[in-house]
Amino acid sequence: METNLFDDIRPYNDSELREAIGRISQWSLIPQILRFIYPEVPVEDSMKQLRSVQTVKDLQTTFMYDAICRIIKTTSQGFTCSGFDYIRRDRPCLYISNHRDITLDAFLLQKELIDRQRDTSYIVFGNNLMESPLLRDLFLSNKLVQMERGGGNPRAFYRSLQHLSQYLHHLIVDKRQSVWIAQKNGRSKDGIDSTAPAIIKMLTLGSEKPADQALADLNIIPMAISYEWDPCDLLKATELYKRSLGEYHKVEGEDTNSVTTGIIAPKGHIHLSIGKPLTAAEISGEQEAGKKDLAEHVAKVLDRRIQRLYKLMPTNYLAYDMLTGTNQHRQRYSAEVKNKFLQRMNQLPQGDCQQLFLKMYANPVFSTQ
Repeated sequence: METNLFDDIRPYNDSELREAIGRISQWSLIPQILRFIYPEVPVEDSMKQLRSVQTVKDLQTTFMYDAICRIIKTTSQGFTCSGFDYIRRDRPCLYISNHRDITLDAFLLQKELIDRQRDTSYIVFGNNLMESPLLRDLFLSNKLVQMERGGGNPRAFYRSLQHLSQYLHHLIVDKRQSVWIAQKNGRSKDGIDSTAPAIIKMLTLGSEKPADQALADLNIIPMAISYEWDPCDLLKATELYKRSLGEYHKVEGEDTNSVTTGIIAPKGHIHLSIGKPLTAAEISGEQEAGKKDLAEHVAKVLDRRIQRLYKLMPTNYLAYDMLTGTNQHRQRYSAEVKNKFLQRMNQLPQGDCQQLFLKMYANPVFSTQ
């Protein structure tokens, strides 16, 4: 298969990276970003090193890796991982993950893969994130694959999904490269990690094999990311509230603001969990699904797996107790956490907006019951 068939959605290759680095280095925000990543290094030295980068791998194992480590150090109270033994070095995979933060969910995985001397994965992101030329260059320099968001001509949208699916199969089956994709379009804003059957259906479109075999070829591995404090929780609750009133309209720069907030806002403890690969029997659902729609069946299998992988935090237990009016999990959170939680929640209007905030944190507990 000719790789130039995917020029419209693929990330930059090494030969294109040099021009991208040249554009990136001209942006006024870059000195500020470099000061954040390397606070003890003169910006001129960091800029010189950035301009000397020759390959995508070099960029990821230096600047991207150092940036993620700096974010963990300055905005979290620790980052832990589990389940990496399920990732085989000799078999690429498709990570299907819950989605809480626009950039960090996938980039935290990249950091851990580098620590374990593994190849980083490609990352599927919605092309709505390309509104900023700087973000576009930064993302496409870090193995981002563009996914068309819904809207417009249904037939053209279907063709774009088939095109993406063909590329994902090309990456995993032919090029033997792993890929990360969220379980649904957009982040979870209500705390419910549910897989969109449409994502599973899309994954079957890029192969001429039967749907269950097409999915099995991708070696699907479930993944869950958990943040003690969702860095965009106030933004998410506000959006949900406005949507409930029919008053929400996305404004220019909103996605960029969410990216920035997700990076700089406090997160508490962060945990990344990797699960066992889905087996062919789980995918086909011979004993469980019967004649049910395959995409819906696989989505439900992933829901159960991802929800079990999610690491419940003190904030989740606290929100559950507050929402249910009980003290069932009182031993799982401190007075300090409760005070901080209330201060955060009270930045929102009282009533339904605060209830949505509570549900966002409590729903992961409900999902495990």
